[in-house]
Amino acid sequence: MTCRSLQTPSGHATLRMVSAAVMFLVAVMIQGPPLAAQGMDIRQASGIPLPASDLPVGSVSVRVVRGSFANNLSDVDVVFDVDGKKTTMKTDAAGRAQIAGLASGAHVKATATPDGERIESREVTIGQTGIRFVLVASGGTVGPDASPAGAVAAPPVGPAPPVGPATRGTVAIGPGSRVVIDYADEKLNVYYVLQIVNAGTGPVDLGGPLTIELPQGARGTTLMEGSTKQAAPSGPRVTVTGPFVPGATSVNVAFELPFSGATAHIEQRWPADTQPLTVFALKSGDIDMQSGQFSDKRAVNEQGQPLVVATVPAFKTGQVLSFDVTGLPHYSLLPRNIALASATLLISLGIWAAVFPNRRRSA
Repeated sequence: MTCRSLQTPSGHATLRMVSAAVMFLVAVMIQGPPLAAQGMDIRQASGIPLPASDLPVGSVSVRVVRGSFANNLSDVDVVFDVDGKKTTMKTDAAGRAQIAGLASGAHVKATATPDGERIESREVTIGQTGIRFVLVASGGTVGPDASPAGAVAAPPVGPAPPVGPATRGTVAIGPGSRVVIDYADEKLNVYYVLQIVNAGTGPVDLGGPLTIELPQGARGTTLMEGSTKQAAPSGPRVTVTGPFVPGATSVNVAFELPFSGATAHIEQRWPADTQPLTVFALKSGDIDMQSGQFSDKRAVNEQGQPLVVATVPAFKTGQVLSFDVTGLPHYSLLPRNIALASATLLISLGIWAAVFPNRRRSA
Protein backbone atom coordinates (compact mmCIF):
# COMPACT_ATOMS: atom_id res chain seq x y z
CA MET A 1 0.00 0.00 0.00
CA THR A 2 1.38 3.33 -0.98
CA CYS A 3 0.17 6.88 -0.69
CA ARG A 4 0.37 9.30 -3.61
CA SER A 5 3.37 11.01 -2.05
CA LEU A 6 5.22 7.70 -2.19
CA GLN A 7 4.97 7.69 -5.96
CA THR A 8 7.18 10.76 -6.41
CA PRO A 9 10.84 10.22 -7.28
CA SER A 10 11.92 12.00 -4.10
CA GLY A 11 13.28 9.79 -1.35
CA HIS A 12 12.30 12.49 1.15
CA ALA A 13 8.64 12.09 0.14
CA THR A 14 8.86 8.38 0.89
CA LEU A 15 10.47 9.08 4.24
CA ARG A 16 7.80 11.63 5.15
CA MET A 17 5.03 9.15 4.32
CA VAL A 18 6.60 6.37 6.36
CA SER A 19 7.20 8.86 9.18
CA ALA A 20 3.54 9.73 9.29
CA ALA A 21 2.52 6.08 9.54
CA VAL A 22 5.04 5.39 12.27
CA MET A 23 4.03 8.47 14.23
CA PHE A 24 0.47 7.12 14.12
CA LEU A 25 1.72 3.88 15.63
CA VAL A 26 3.59 5.81 18.28
CA ALA A 27 0.35 7.56 19.17
CA VAL A 28 -1.58 4.33 19.78
CA MET A 29 1.18 2.21 21.28
CA ILE A 30 0.94 0.40 24.56
CA GLN A 31 2.97 3.21 26.13
CA GLY A 32 -0.07 4.46 28.02
CA PRO A 33 1.51 6.40 30.92
CA PRO A 34 4.26 8.21 28.95
CA LEU A 35 1.86 9.24 26.18
CA ALA A 36 -0.72 10.36 28.68
CA ALA A 37 1.87 12.53 30.40
CA GLN A 38 2.56 14.24 27.09
CA GLY A 39 -1.11 15.07 26.40
CA MET A 40 -1.03 13.42 22.97
CA ASP A 41 -3.74 14.74 20.66
CA ILE A 42 -4.80 11.72 18.61
CA ARG A 43 -6.45 13.99 16.07
CA GLN A 44 -2.94 14.42 14.66
CA ALA A 45 -3.21 10.75 13.59
CA SER A 46 -6.61 11.14 11.97
CA GLY A 47 -6.71 10.07 8.33
CA ILE A 48 -3.10 8.87 8.13
CA PRO A 49 -2.80 5.53 6.26
CA LEU A 50 -1.05 2.62 7.93
CA PRO A 51 -0.15 -0.52 5.93
CA ALA A 52 -1.52 -3.61 7.71
CA SER A 53 -0.10 -7.01 6.81
CA ASP A 54 -2.86 -8.77 8.78
CA LEU A 55 -5.55 -7.48 6.38
CA PRO A 56 -6.12 -9.14 3.00
CA VAL A 57 -4.56 -7.38 0.03
CA GLY A 58 -7.08 -4.91 -1.38
CA SER A 59 -8.80 -4.29 1.99
CA VAL A 60 -9.24 -0.93 3.72
CA SER A 61 -10.35 -0.76 7.37
CA VAL A 62 -11.53 2.47 9.00
CA ARG A 63 -12.04 3.01 12.73
CA VAL A 64 -14.11 6.03 13.83
CA VAL A 65 -13.63 7.36 17.38
CA ARG A 66 -14.47 10.51 19.32
CA GLY A 67 -11.61 12.20 21.13
CA SER A 68 -9.85 9.02 22.26
CA PHE A 69 -9.60 5.32 21.48
CA ALA A 70 -11.89 4.65 24.44
CA ASN A 71 -14.83 6.12 22.51
CA ASN A 72 -15.67 4.05 19.43
CA LEU A 73 -18.48 5.45 17.30
CA SER A 74 -20.84 2.73 16.08
CA ASP A 75 -23.56 2.93 13.43
CA VAL A 76 -21.74 5.77 11.63
CA ASP A 77 -21.76 5.88 7.82
CA VAL A 78 -18.28 5.59 6.30
CA VAL A 79 -18.13 6.49 2.60
CA PHE A 80 -15.36 4.76 0.64
CA ASP A 81 -14.58 6.63 -2.57
CA VAL A 82 -12.83 4.17 -4.92
CA ASP A 83 -11.82 5.83 -8.20
CA GLY A 84 -14.90 8.03 -8.01
CA LYS A 85 -17.32 5.20 -7.14
CA LYS A 86 -18.75 5.57 -3.63
CA THR A 87 -19.69 2.72 -1.28
CA THR A 88 -21.21 3.36 2.16
CA MET A 89 -20.61 1.01 5.12
CA LYS A 90 -21.75 1.42 8.74
CA THR A 91 -19.31 1.08 11.63
CA ASP A 92 -19.76 -1.85 14.00
CA ALA A 93 -19.65 -1.87 17.82
CA ALA A 94 -15.85 -1.46 17.67
CA GLY A 95 -16.21 1.63 15.48
CA ARG A 96 -14.88 -0.16 12.40
CA ALA A 97 -16.01 -0.36 8.79
CA GLN A 98 -14.16 -2.29 6.13
CA ILE A 99 -14.18 -2.67 2.38
CA ALA A 100 -12.40 -5.50 0.57
CA GLY A 101 -11.55 -6.83 -2.87
CA LEU A 102 -10.12 -3.59 -4.27
CA ALA A 103 -7.90 -3.86 -7.32
CA SER A 104 -4.21 -3.00 -7.20
CA GLY A 105 -3.69 0.62 -8.26
CA ALA A 106 -7.14 1.78 -7.18
CA HIS A 107 -7.30 5.19 -5.47
CA VAL A 108 -9.24 5.16 -2.20
CA LYS A 109 -10.42 7.81 0.24
CA ALA A 110 -12.70 7.38 3.27
CA THR A 111 -15.06 9.95 4.79
CA ALA A 112 -17.34 9.95 7.84
CA THR A 113 -19.70 12.61 9.21
CA PRO A 114 -20.55 11.82 12.84
CA ASP A 115 -23.04 14.33 14.25
CA GLY A 116 -22.52 16.60 11.27
CA GLU A 117 -18.71 16.83 11.62
CA ARG A 118 -16.97 15.81 8.39
CA ILE A 119 -13.70 13.91 8.84
CA GLU A 120 -11.81 12.31 5.99
CA SER A 121 -8.70 10.28 5.26
CA ARG A 122 -5.84 10.94 2.91
CA GLU A 123 -6.09 9.32 -0.49
CA VAL A 124 -4.09 6.10 -0.92
CA THR A 125 -3.31 3.77 -3.77
CA ILE A 126 -3.94 0.06 -3.29
CA GLY A 127 -0.69 -1.91 -3.31
CA GLN A 128 0.49 -5.19 -1.80
CA THR A 129 -1.01 -4.94 1.72
CA GLY A 130 -4.22 -3.95 3.41
CA ILE A 131 -4.54 -0.48 4.92
CA ARG A 132 -5.92 0.97 8.15
CA PHE A 133 -7.17 4.44 9.02
CA VAL A 134 -8.47 6.03 12.18
CA LEU A 135 -10.88 8.95 11.80
CA VAL A 136 -11.07 11.08 14.94
CA ALA A 137 -14.06 13.27 15.69
CA SER A 138 -13.77 16.24 18.06
CA GLY A 139 -13.69 15.38 21.72
CA GLY A 140 -10.34 16.42 23.22
CA THR A 141 -7.06 14.63 23.77
CA VAL A 142 -5.61 11.80 25.75
CA GLY A 143 -3.99 13.44 28.75
CA PRO A 144 -3.20 12.86 32.43
CA ASP A 145 -6.55 14.26 33.54
CA ALA A 146 -8.55 13.04 30.57
CA SER A 147 -12.05 11.82 31.22
CA PRO A 148 -13.36 8.82 29.23
CA ALA A 149 -14.52 11.36 26.66
CA GLY A 150 -10.99 12.78 26.54
CA ALA A 151 -12.03 16.41 27.06
CA VAL A 152 -8.58 17.94 27.65
CA ALA A 153 -7.03 20.71 25.56
CA ALA A 154 -3.91 19.75 23.62
CA PRO A 155 -0.66 21.48 24.61
CA PRO A 156 1.08 23.63 22.01
CA VAL A 157 3.60 21.84 19.80
CA GLY A 158 7.19 22.72 20.68
CA PRO A 159 8.53 24.85 23.53
CA ALA A 160 7.42 28.35 24.41
CA PRO A 161 9.92 31.18 23.92
CA PRO A 162 12.36 31.49 26.84
CA VAL A 163 11.33 33.88 29.62
CA GLY A 164 14.07 35.62 31.56
CA PRO A 165 17.82 35.06 31.35
CA ALA A 166 19.16 31.55 30.86
CA THR A 167 21.49 29.99 33.42
CA ARG A 168 24.07 27.26 32.93
CA GLY A 169 22.61 23.84 33.56
CA THR A 170 21.83 20.42 32.14
CA VAL A 171 18.98 18.64 30.41
CA ALA A 172 17.95 14.98 30.20
CA ILE A 173 16.24 12.74 27.68
CA GLY A 174 12.88 12.17 29.30
CA PRO A 175 10.80 9.03 29.91
CA GLY A 176 8.42 9.72 27.04
CA SER A 177 11.24 9.13 24.53
CA ARG A 178 11.12 6.21 22.12
CA VAL A 179 13.13 4.56 19.35
CA VAL A 180 11.08 3.09 16.50
CA ILE A 181 12.36 0.56 13.95
CA ASP A 182 10.46 0.02 10.71
CA TYR A 183 11.51 -2.16 7.77
CA ALA A 184 9.64 -0.99 4.67
CA ASP A 185 10.33 -0.85 0.93
CA GLU A 186 13.54 -2.89 1.50
CA LYS A 187 14.87 -0.11 3.76
CA LEU A 188 15.54 -0.02 7.49
CA ASN A 189 14.02 3.21 8.77
CA VAL A 190 14.82 4.43 12.29
CA TYR A 191 12.86 7.08 14.20
CA TYR A 192 13.77 8.89 17.40
CA VAL A 193 10.84 10.46 19.25
CA LEU A 194 12.70 12.36 21.98
CA GLN A 195 11.70 14.61 24.85
CA ILE A 196 14.60 16.87 25.94
CA VAL A 197 13.65 17.75 29.52
CA ASN A 198 14.70 20.79 31.53
CA ALA A 199 13.60 20.01 35.09
CA GLY A 200 14.38 23.51 36.35
CA THR A 201 12.15 26.55 36.70
CA GLY A 202 13.99 28.77 34.22
CA PRO A 203 15.69 28.54 30.80
CA VAL A 204 18.91 26.49 30.69
CA ASP A 205 22.02 27.16 28.62
CA LEU A 206 24.28 24.15 28.03
CA GLY A 207 27.19 26.29 26.89
CA GLY A 208 26.67 25.05 23.34
CA PRO A 209 24.19 23.01 21.29
CA LEU A 210 23.03 19.52 22.23
CA THR A 211 24.44 17.31 19.46
CA ILE A 212 22.97 13.90 18.69
CA GLU A 213 25.48 11.85 16.68
CA LEU A 214 23.42 9.23 14.83
CA PRO A 215 24.55 5.60 14.35
CA GLN A 216 27.33 4.97 11.85
CA GLY A 217 26.01 4.84 8.29
CA ALA A 218 22.87 6.89 9.01
CA ARG A 219 21.67 8.78 5.95
CA GLY A 220 18.68 10.79 4.77
CA THR A 221 18.32 12.47 8.18
CA THR A 222 15.20 14.59 8.48
CA LEU A 223 13.02 16.10 11.20
CA MET A 224 9.43 14.98 11.56
CA GLU A 225 6.33 17.03 12.28
CA GLY A 226 6.13 18.28 15.86
CA SER A 227 9.87 18.72 16.25
CA THR A 228 11.16 21.96 17.77
CA LYS A 229 12.52 24.64 15.46
CA GLN A 230 15.62 24.66 17.65
CA ALA A 231 16.68 21.35 16.04
CA ALA A 232 18.48 21.07 12.71
CA PRO A 233 19.77 17.96 10.86
CA SER A 234 23.21 18.01 9.26
CA GLY A 235 24.37 14.76 7.70
CA PRO A 236 24.56 12.02 10.33
CA ARG A 237 23.82 14.31 13.27
CA VAL A 238 21.16 16.58 14.72
CA THR A 239 22.02 19.72 16.68
CA VAL A 240 19.57 21.32 19.11
CA THR A 241 20.44 24.87 20.09
CA GLY A 242 19.58 26.35 23.47
CA PRO A 243 18.44 27.78 25.64
CA PHE A 244 16.02 25.06 26.76
CA VAL A 245 12.81 26.22 28.41
CA PRO A 246 11.43 24.45 31.49
CA GLY A 247 9.59 21.26 30.60
CA ALA A 248 10.00 19.14 27.47
CA THR A 249 11.36 20.11 24.06
CA SER A 250 10.34 17.66 21.31
CA VAL A 251 12.95 16.40 18.85
CA ASN A 252 11.58 13.89 16.31
CA VAL A 253 14.19 12.47 13.93
CA ALA A 254 13.96 10.02 11.02
CA PHE A 255 16.81 8.41 9.11
CA GLU A 256 17.65 5.36 7.03
CA LEU A 257 20.27 2.84 8.17
CA PRO A 258 21.88 0.71 5.43
CA PHE A 259 22.46 -2.96 6.25
CA SER A 260 23.60 -6.20 4.65
CA GLY A 261 22.54 -9.68 5.62
CA ALA A 262 19.80 -10.62 8.06
CA THR A 263 21.06 -8.48 10.97
CA ALA A 264 21.56 -4.74 11.40
CA HIS A 265 23.63 -3.48 14.32
CA ILE A 266 22.67 -0.13 15.87
CA GLU A 267 24.86 1.81 18.30
CA GLN A 268 23.71 5.17 19.64
CA ARG A 269 25.75 7.31 22.05
CA TRP A 270 23.40 9.63 23.94
CA PRO A 271 24.48 13.22 24.65
CA ALA A 272 22.56 13.55 27.94
CA ASP A 273 21.39 11.47 30.88
CA THR A 274 18.62 9.26 29.55
CA GLN A 275 15.66 8.05 31.56
CA PRO A 276 14.18 4.58 30.84
CA LEU A 277 13.81 4.32 27.08
CA THR A 278 11.38 2.27 25.01
CA VAL A 279 12.51 0.63 21.77
CA PHE A 280 10.03 -1.06 19.49
CA ALA A 281 10.02 -2.55 16.02
CA LEU A 282 7.13 -2.98 13.62
CA LYS A 283 7.21 -6.73 13.17
CA SER A 284 6.95 -8.33 9.76
CA GLY A 285 8.22 -11.78 8.92
CA ASP A 286 10.99 -12.84 11.32
CA ILE A 287 12.05 -9.35 12.43
CA ASP A 288 13.13 -9.22 16.08
CA MET A 289 15.49 -7.26 18.36
CA GLN A 290 18.29 -8.53 20.59
CA SER A 291 20.38 -6.73 23.24
CA GLY A 292 21.89 -7.48 26.62
CA GLN A 293 20.79 -3.96 27.65
CA PHE A 294 17.08 -4.77 27.35
CA SER A 295 15.52 -5.19 30.79
CA ASP A 296 12.29 -6.39 29.24
CA LYS A 297 11.12 -7.48 25.79
CA ARG A 298 7.75 -8.68 24.62
CA ALA A 299 5.65 -9.19 21.50
CA VAL A 300 2.33 -7.36 21.34
CA ASN A 301 -0.37 -6.65 18.79
CA GLU A 302 -1.75 -3.12 18.61
CA GLN A 303 -4.49 -2.09 16.18
CA GLY A 304 -3.73 -5.24 14.19
CA GLN A 305 -0.02 -4.37 13.89
CA PRO A 306 2.39 -6.88 15.51
CA LEU A 307 5.22 -5.22 17.42
CA VAL A 308 8.33 -6.10 19.39
CA VAL A 309 8.64 -3.80 22.42
CA ALA A 310 11.75 -3.54 24.61
CA THR A 311 12.69 -1.42 27.62
CA VAL A 312 16.15 -0.01 28.34
CA PRO A 313 16.97 1.16 31.91
CA ALA A 314 18.21 4.70 32.53
CA PHE A 315 21.83 5.45 31.61
CA LYS A 316 24.30 8.32 31.89
CA THR A 317 25.61 10.88 29.41
CA GLY A 318 27.99 9.33 26.87
CA GLN A 319 26.82 5.76 27.36
CA VAL A 320 26.03 3.71 24.28
CA LEU A 321 22.78 1.92 23.53
CA SER A 322 23.64 -1.12 21.41
CA PHE A 323 21.17 -3.60 19.91
CA ASP A 324 20.65 -5.81 16.86
CA VAL A 325 17.66 -5.90 14.55
CA THR A 326 17.48 -9.51 13.38
CA GLY A 327 15.46 -11.46 10.85
CA LEU A 328 15.69 -8.79 8.16
CA PRO A 329 14.84 -9.94 4.63
CA HIS A 330 18.00 -10.18 2.54
CA TYR A 331 19.18 -11.70 -0.70
CA SER A 332 22.25 -13.81 -1.36
CA LEU A 333 25.01 -11.96 -3.21
CA LEU A 334 26.42 -15.19 -4.68
CA PRO A 335 24.40 -15.13 -7.95
CA ARG A 336 25.31 -11.49 -8.49
CA ASN A 337 29.00 -12.15 -7.79
CA ILE A 338 29.04 -15.12 -10.18
CA ALA A 339 27.42 -13.02 -12.90
CA LEU A 340 29.92 -10.19 -12.37
CA ALA A 341 32.84 -12.61 -12.43
CA SER A 342 31.57 -14.23 -15.65
CA ALA A 343 31.08 -10.83 -17.29
CA THR A 344 34.57 -9.75 -16.24
CA LEU A 345 36.08 -12.94 -17.67
CA LEU A 346 34.28 -12.53 -21.00
CA ILE A 347 35.34 -8.89 -21.28
CA SER A 348 38.96 -9.82 -20.50
CA LEU A 349 38.95 -12.56 -23.16
CA GLY A 350 37.47 -10.14 -25.67
CA ILE A 351 40.19 -7.55 -24.99
CA TRP A 352 42.92 -10.22 -25.20
CA ALA A 353 41.56 -11.49 -28.53
CA ALA A 354 41.39 -7.97 -29.98
CA VAL A 355 44.86 -6.89 -28.85
CA PHE A 356 46.75 -10.11 -29.58
CA PRO A 357 45.19 -11.60 -32.76
CA ASN A 358 48.28 -13.77 -33.63
CA ARG A 359 48.30 -15.37 -30.23
CA ARG A 360 44.56 -15.86 -30.58
CA ARG A 361 45.03 -17.79 -33.89
CA SER A 362 47.85 -19.87 -32.38
CA ALA A 363 45.68 -20.71 -29.48
